[in-house]
Amino acid sequence: MGTSGVDDHVPRRPAPVTAGAALLLGSALILVFTWALGVDVVQSNGARVFFVVLWGFLAYSAYTGAGWVRGATVAVFGIAVVGFVNAPSFVLAVRGLPMGDVAAKALALSALVALWSPSANEWFAAVKQARAAAAG
Repeated sequence: MGTSGVDDHVPRRPAPVTAGAALLLGSALILVFTWALGVDVVQSNGARVFFVVLWGFLAYSAYTGAGWVRGATVAVFGIAVVGFVNAPSFVLAVRGLPMGDVAAKALALSALVALWSPSANEWFAAVKQARAAAAG
């Protein structure tokens, strides 16, 4: 890969990968805006900052070809599900979610659909193979 960031051995980034990365970035932006505008009552500023950075980093990583982003996003959802299961009341747990969190998770879930598409799978595999060939 040259200084332009273009590698002739990697096919063009498919639209689902670009869309998935944009949706993950949208998750981070929604959290920032709902926090900054006071729409959400944030109980922990540290947790909000963590998730803004997490979604932003995952968006960048997906856009640049890191296929592990899909697994990391699934893990975030798995942890959220465990949180719901361990709550005293599922209904109260859902009602207690800030609107920004719900919107961010909805965008991230739709990003998963895009990032697991067949064309995205092929592209992530091609990027991984090209990086391995360049390193070795």
